[in-house]
Amino acid sequence: MKKYLFTITPFILGVICFVAFNIIGSEVAPDGTLVEPFGLIPVGFLLISISLIASFILSTWALFHNPTKIDKIAFGVSLALILLSASYLFLSFSYLHSLDMEEISMVSKSIVS
Repeated sequence: MKKYLFTITPFILGVICFVAFNIIGSEVAPDGTLVEPFGLIPVGFLLISISLIASFILSTWALFHNPTKIDKIAFGVSLALILLSASYLFLSFSYLHSLDMEEISMVSKSIVS
């Protein structure tokens, strides 16, 4: 379990970034600008991504060098989370791409009319 400390720490820090973003919240300044701690979102995603990739690499390496039960569990969990993240990104980008195409077609129809 001690060898997974490097992978657990960034994950916890990433979750703390998301929790801090929600606790701090956002507000509209008197001049109309939005004030929010937006930097916490990409930092949180970066830390969680580093954690997942490091966990996958470390557990894969441990599977071939005297694996324990926790190594097998860590490999399965990290692989499942990586596949889930990849499918989420794929679906998000597919949706955004289709949304952009619809907006482009609506703009071109209004120009022609």
